Amino acid sequence: MMAFAEDADPRFSEKRQDADEKPAKFADKEKKRARIAFTGEEWGFGYQATKKFLELARERRTVPDAGFGAMELKVEREFDEASKNNRFDYQNPDTQPLRTKEQALMAVQQNIADFAIVPFYNPYSGYDYESLRAVASLSRLRGVQQIEASDHYCLAVHESQLYDIVQSSHPGTGFSALQRRMRKSWGLVDTGSGNTPSGEAGYDGEMPRAGLPIDMADQKLIRDRIDVVFAGPDASRRCKAKLDGMRAIGVDVQETAQMVEPHRELARMARSAVSNTRQTNTFFDPISGETRHFSTLGAEAQNGRLFAMVLPYEVAMRSSDYMIIDHNFEQGDPMKTRFMVVENNPDHTLYEDRYRTTDAKTGYWTRRLATIANPHLGDAVPAGLMRMLGMGVGALAILLLVLGAYGMSASMTALSLPQGLEWISSLTATGALGLGLAAAAASFVMLSSQATGSRGVRAMFLFRRDKTAASIGDIENYLRNYGVRHTVVRIDEDSNRDAPASMVLDVEFDPEDFKYGPFAMLFRRARGSVVNGAVKKAFARWKNRGVTLLAAMPIEAGQAQLPKHTPRRWWSEAVSDWLADATETWFIRLSRILFFYVLPAALVLAIVLKFLNAW
Repeated sequence: MMAFAEDADPRFSEKRQDADEKPAKFADKEKKRARIAFTGEEWGFGYQATKKFLELARERRTVPDAGFGAMELKVEREFDEASKNNRFDYQNPDTQPLRTKEQALMAVQQNIADFAIVPFYNPYSGYDYESLRAVASLSRLRGVQQIEASDHYCLAVHESQLYDIVQSSHPGTGFSALQRRMRKSWGLVDTGSGNTPSGEAGYDGEMPRAGLPIDMADQKLIRDRIDVVFAGPDASRRCKAKLDGMRAIGVDVQETAQMVEPHRELARMARSAVSNTRQTNTFFDPISGETRHFSTLGAEAQNGRLFAMVLPYEVAMRSSDYMIIDHNFEQGDPMKTRFMVVENNPDHTLYEDRYRTTDAKTGYWTRRLATIANPHLGDAVPAGLMRMLGMGVGALAILLLVLGAYGMSASMTALSLPQGLEWISSLTATGALGLGLAAAAASFVMLSSQATGSRGVRAMFLFRRDKTAASIGDIENYLRNYGVRHTVVRIDEDSNRDAPASMVLDVEFDPEDFKYGPFAMLFRRARGSVVNGAVKKAFARWKNRGVTLLAAMPIEAGQAQLPKHTPRRWWSEAVSDWLADATETWFIRLSRILFFYVLPAALVLAIVLKFLNAW
């Protein structure tokens, strides 16, 4: 699975290359092992996110690069490390579990790691503002891939406390039977005990683990002996039903602080609560090399309290110090946390003068996003053929315009046409000009053709809101009209600050949003694809919004997160909604005029006329 767990348990080790095998090469050079820094290992998510990232990288032999490789541009010397991602060896990676998100990102910034995996969205707490702020502060880093990882909580006890209860129990009881069992080991010397995991079957989360062997009956026995259960805020919320059930039977349930690392805190409390009356003697025979241990313990340990902790299963099952009592302690399906794979991925528009204009920056990022949507060369073949046809139509348009202009000038100046061009009359020249203009317009549309994406793209735009920056309401309205999934996130609290905090516009483009051609011009958008229009509105310089792209990540099958909007077309929904609003407004206004003005006036007029007739 991953290199950081190999020493603890061979079940998590991958098959390494033999010395006789040739190492993987890239451009006739030995591939460098991918260095991956990640966070969240204390909660179990980091293990799974890194595992899924490596599985995809090994399957595809590369990692998305946010369209960087398709630009064919040279970067400055300090960005030389931002090269192709298929030059790394993902079979034998170097993983670096770090404590904080900032440490993981700075490892990439300082070229200590090639990739950083940090969480950016949780279904319960929402967007991770720390990750977004950290990525926003490092202009060279960019999110290139999103990974989904989930965990579930289990109930576990520390082995040191459990052995106190087992060794001090009354002979003949269920607890006393546990001490006669041999402790399991996954070491290489344990080849004849039947505990060696099967390499063909692979890793199974429910398979027997190292440590004290217990079965389901033993789990129930230990569960009934638990006196205190500790749970963090997230565990208390997700495991509320079972924790309430334990409260009902008299178990003391206590909530720990958010910053407390649960498995280390339980180990500390268990070590402080073990019995101090134990006498342990070790005898070593220098002749035979045999070592014997003798432990003497009274019955006082039976009065001690047994602590349990609600831990992430990925953490508890990797430590032989914990005995898992309940493998699934949650009351529902586990939640998925989304991680962002960040790498050194420069944005040329921040350094090159050629991209200072709005159109140049729009074309740059539209091309990069289109490359993410169509990673394979064959995906863009239809659009390429359309652009080639557009070149031919453009050449024909130039010829028609030249002939038409020449014919019109000759007819207006009464010049004699050369032999072979006598057929050009004033009417013919006018028709040639008209056809030339039509062909030029058709050529422009064909040359602007874009292929439908083979997958969606998730783009995160960072907008500054300080000084004279305009609102992003125009972009939101544009995305809403075309039914593009999006949401707005403010990445910092700006109360009592000198300037408003920046915000992130999270957009999920569908494959159809990249399509543009003659038919899309008539039925979707007249000028460019939907993606092109959104990027152009975002990078409009006169808005003074200082926008950058934090992430440009492909959307795999089933990864779409944001809710789908219903598009508003000017010729359909706009007209129908306007008619409905106009009808309702007219009805209200006309009824108000009728009841408050016309009818009273008619009544007064009728009374006056009747009075005059009677008089």
